[in-house]
Formats: sequence, structure tokens, C-alpha cells
Amino acid sequence: MANPVVANVTHSKGMVYTASYGEAEPADDVAYGTAWGGNWARVGYTMAPVTLAYEDERAEIGVQEALTKIKEFKTAESVVLETTLAELDASYLNLAAASGAVTDTAAGADQVQKEAWVVGGESVVNEYAWGIEARYIDGSGTTWPIRIYVWKGVAKLNGALEFSKDADAAVGIGLQISALADTTKSEGQQLLKFERVLAAASS
Repeated sequence: MANPVVANVTHSKGMVYTASYGEAEPADDVAYGTAWGGNWARVGYTMAPVTLAYEDERAEIGVQEALTKIKEFKTAESVVLETTLAELDASYLNLAAASGAVTDTAAGADQVQKEAWVVGGESVVNEYAWGIEARYIDGSGTTWPIRIYVWKGVAKLNGALEFSKDADAAVGIGLQISALADTTKSEGQQLLKFERVLAAASS
């Protein structure tokens, strides 16, 4: 921390990415708004802000010789990412529910083209890596990426699908991701990583 910097005040949309658990982060020189590469896939349009909340629970330690607690320890922590997907299709329902199966049927003789998602009776939920991308504009007007990585998380279909003539928005798919501890990483690094690119590499 140092003196205030106006350029550090950030105003940006957020874009969601996902990949199989264990996927490497995109290269540092991947520009904002471009494909992350590898097996990262952009999770289409959203109709609600992308939010990420980190929370912890703490034990408060007191002693007889003081009226005020003298120490705190974390006893639990969580990361939750939320948004609402604007595109209603089988693959996004499957992603949000973290289980089920999608089938695509090609058009043919006496056969319409269609997609289907089926779910039910399966207890295991799929685990993926997740990412958020936003932008930072420096004092010279150059745009740089801000990226947050959740190493391992499980999605949940968060809320009902609303089909209504009175709705003021499209039929959205509520997406909630809860982080899991990636115990392959060192203590203190098992939930997420925030990264902001500030300048290009020197040549």
C-alpha cells in the first residue's frame, strides 16, 4: 500500500471461464478479452454481475487478565462465486447443476435437430477450475487484465428458471460456485489467486 492512485479505482464487467480441475493458468501475456488458451472455455453471456465473496469464521481467544480478546484464529473459510447466465441451453444447465448428461441429435430424415439434458439419481457432482476476468486501465489509458482463479469448485443451479410474460429479463440460469480446498497446493494458497497485470514484460 502507498499513496492513493486514481488508476487503481476499477470499473469493469466480469467474464467467467471454466476448465477441468488442474488446468494451467493462461499465460501472463494473454490480453484482456482474448481467449485464455489451453482448455479454458468462456461461460457465455451473463445477465447479473459476477460476484466473488470470501468469508471466514474465527475463534476468539480471551484471557482472565484482559476484558478484550487478545487473539483470533480462523476456524473455517469459504469462497462463493455467483452470476446468472443469460443463455438457456442444455450445456449451461448441465454446467450449473454439476451433474447429468447432455445429448445432441442431428437433423435427419424425419428427425428434428435437438439437444437434451437429463439429470437425477446421481450423487457425485463435477469439480472444475473457475476463473473471472475483468480489466484495469492504467494512467496512460492502457488496458490490462485482472484475473481471479478458483483452483477447484463445484457449481450449483442457484434458483428457479422463471418463464413469465411479466419478467423484465430473459430466462436466466442462476450459477453459484463454491470453492473446495485444493490440498495439492501449499497451506495459505488452497482457495484462490487474484492477479493483476501492471505492465508488459521488458524486451
